[in-house]
Amino acid sequence: MTRKIPQEALDQLSQISASQVDDFLKRSSITFLECAINLMATHMSKEEIAATLEEEARLVKEMG
Repeated sequence: MTRKIPQEALDQLSQISASQVDDFLKRSSITFLECAINLMATHMSKEEIAATLEEEARLVKEMG
């Protein structure tokens, strides 16, 4: 005999799953950014890195 899972439980599970995927993607994005900064540091000055990141931050803010 199969047991039917209530829709409310399925909705809650879907919400938890989506939240966990979102958290994973955020952490992965930050890790990628940190790797990019470390790569930049191998051939750019700290001032150049800071200026590049500031410009990128400005562009992100303009996108809204």
